[in-house]
Amino acid sequence: MSATDHVTASGRSSFNVVGKGVPRLDAADKVRGLAQYADDLPFPNAWHGRVVRSPVSHGRLQGLRFDPDFDWSRVVVVTPDDIPGENVVDMPGRDMPFLVHDEIQYKGEPVALVAAPTKRLANEAAAAITVEVEEWPALSTLDEVIQHYKGDRENLDELASQTIRKGDVETAFAQADHVVESEYWCGHQEQLYIEPQGMVAQVDDDGGVFVQGSMQCPYYINPELCVTLDVPREKLRVKQSAVGGGFGGKEEYPTLIAGYCGLLAIKSRRPVKIVFDRHEDILYTTKRHPAWVRYQTGLSKDGEITAMRVDYVLDGGAYTTLSPVVMHRGILHAAMGYRCDNVAIDGRVFRSNTFPNGAFRGFGAPQAIWGLESHIDELAERCGMRPHEFRLKNFLRDGDTTPTKQLLNDSVGSEAVLTDTLDRSTFAKKLDRCSHGDPDQARWYGIGLSFFAHGSGFTGDGEAKLQTRVALELDRFDDGRPGVHVRASSTEMGQGTFTILAQAAAEGISIGYDRVDYPYPDTSLVPDSGPTVASRTAMVVGNAVYNAGGKMKAALEDHVARELADGQRVVLDDSRFRSDDGRVWSFEEVAEGYLDDAGPMRVEDGFRLPPDMRWNQETFEGDAYPSYSWGCNVAEVEVDPLTYEVDVKRVTAVFDIGRVMNPITAKGQLEGGLVQALGYAIMEKMGIQDGRYDADRMQTYVIPTMVDCPEFDLDFVEFPYEAANPGAKGVGELPMDGLAPAIANALKQATGVRFHRIPITPEAIFEAMQNGSQAEDGMRAVLETAEDG
Repeated sequence: MSATDHVTASGRSSFNVVGKGVPRLDAADKVRGLAQYADDLPFPNAWHGRVVRSPVSHGRLQGLRFDPDFDWSRVVVVTPDDIPGENVVDMPGRDMPFLVHDEIQYKGEPVALVAAPTKRLANEAAAAITVEVEEWPALSTLDEVIQHYKGDRENLDELASQTIRKGDVETAFAQADHVVESEYWCGHQEQLYIEPQGMVAQVDDDGGVFVQGSMQCPYYINPELCVTLDVPREKLRVKQSAVGGGFGGKEEYPTLIAGYCGLLAIKSRRPVKIVFDRHEDILYTTKRHPAWVRYQTGLSKDGEITAMRVDYVLDGGAYTTLSPVVMHRGILHAAMGYRCDNVAIDGRVFRSNTFPNGAFRGFGAPQAIWGLESHIDELAERCGMRPHEFRLKNFLRDGDTTPTKQLLNDSVGSEAVLTDTLDRSTFAKKLDRCSHGDPDQARWYGIGLSFFAHGSGFTGDGEAKLQTRVALELDRFDDGRPGVHVRASSTEMGQGTFTILAQAAAEGISIGYDRVDYPYPDTSLVPDSGPTVASRTAMVVGNAVYNAGGKMKAALEDHVARELADGQRVVLDDSRFRSDDGRVWSFEEVAEGYLDDAGPMRVEDGFRLPPDMRWNQETFEGDAYPSYSWGCNVAEVEVDPLTYEVDVKRVTAVFDIGRVMNPITAKGQLEGGLVQALGYAIMEKMGIQDGRYDADRMQTYVIPTMVDCPEFDLDFVEFPYEAANPGAKGVGELPMDGLAPAIANALKQATGVRFHRIPITPEAIFEAMQNGSQAEDGMRAVLETAEDG
């Protein structure tokens, strides 16, 4: 696997630290085996927790029967009656209990908790509890949901809905020269982070609760658990440990496992740890939402998009959780990327009796873009245009408006990513080589294209409501020398957060990167910087850290001017203070003196949206995001005509992520996200059997390995977001968005068959080729009959 490091700059400013491939802050501890993950945390005499779960997908809990032959004095059991606060997970909808007390909504739903001195005893205790239920009919799959959606919606429980409207869609369809309609399906996807879910909780002597473990969002857990554990926020301390990957799977879910540990710790008065094994983690944690998307698009004779109607439906699973927000972000990307004056988008989430679905890298956009970019190729074919020609005619440019009527007039790298990708991949030339299912070829070749955007930050006025805050602290490090701690709640999951935010701090203060560190977030020490989600960390939190650095720089310059430079103006640049009369002091000697005289310095700052941003949350009109990142993917595939095995040979991609904070970590994000998207496209199949996931182990849930990784040719173009220095935009979700449709489009060119459901496995290709052959034979018979007549 290879990738280029080339960065094409647009309006680059001079930076000392930002934009450099500096060493990762967390690298040394991880390489040396010193990083402590949830299962490594030293809590002496900690007990082990276990969850007792429902055996049915839907029904009524009638009671729990405790085996009289088991010695219950050796363990602790928690039931709903033991919960000191509300038996509710304080997420959107507030419809999920921590422990079932009446209606069961999915197979495996928690009904009780146990803790014991050993894992073995905890498992024995859980097995000694019989869950007595009255079983009811269940709704288990997206196919069932859509069957009801198209026919009898009264049998569906709608969790959320939202519309987007622009222009006059009905009139535009009536005037269209062509109307194309297609449906697209995608199923569950498992995050499969390296480290399973894990958490530990203990009760302090003063009644406070301390929670530590593997998480993305400490300030989700803090307010949510206060409701259930009945403790004030200042007495619930949450700290992140080292995290072995998240991808959204450790966004909302850790609140549940933290709650289980907290409830058991309160009753047992001992530390309680729960670390899932892989089987349990796959079965009982959130997945990417299965989605069904229907597109109806009007076209003019010359290939312009004149109208677009989209139905976007998600299977939310048993409870609301984050599904409304996932749906919102999905519909915001469902028609994004192309000029169209008349758009109608309807988004809905329905309840099913399966584990609640939740956050996963891309957060609704990959499902939408999979459908959109497959559909764009179908539109091009209807118009008799080549895929790249159609996109070049219709893509959004600087000065255009999005489906929410947002004017694109800042940091719009759309044209650069599209044209650069086409040039780098020689797409037009290679398109003529495609096999189209030619039976005489030993291997079928195809090339496919996708173009897309991804919003950076929270939707609309979400960032204004959140009021992101960060702090920087000047203090002495463990080596005795002065340095600056970054205090923010943004978490490191392997994506490089600690490193790029330390770079932003060093740049803002104008000191060396080696004098900045980033301790694991602890709610007792850090302000609420918002969750580590939504492609917001580099742009939003990075800007806040950079601003705080500017404040600290100004305070130190004032200190030197007043105390050392006889009132002359002093400027700090590259770790050197210089006065107007030419005197120079190093950062270390100034910081030493300041700490001796005044002690540690702490400054805070935050992120502020541009004052001209406007958003209507009810109608979804206005500025949906502060800015957009842009991407284009070209996939080249080969298919074995005998086995239908797919080999993705090469991926060419160009991305506009604004200012590239660290090209090494950014490239790692791109490669990792693209491999994850490759699995989504052709491998990662997960169905529902008897109410639970059928691919529930790594032996049955197939993901890409190094053998499956294509050659990568990756590049950046930089269109910095000018409203928030240093100018970064989102990168984490963007590479997940476009590769699945690019591969599907390539497979269409290779096999001659259009696929409307992912993953596109060899079995799916075999079935499609057989159906295609039967359809071709049927048409030939009709023609022959007509000729005979």
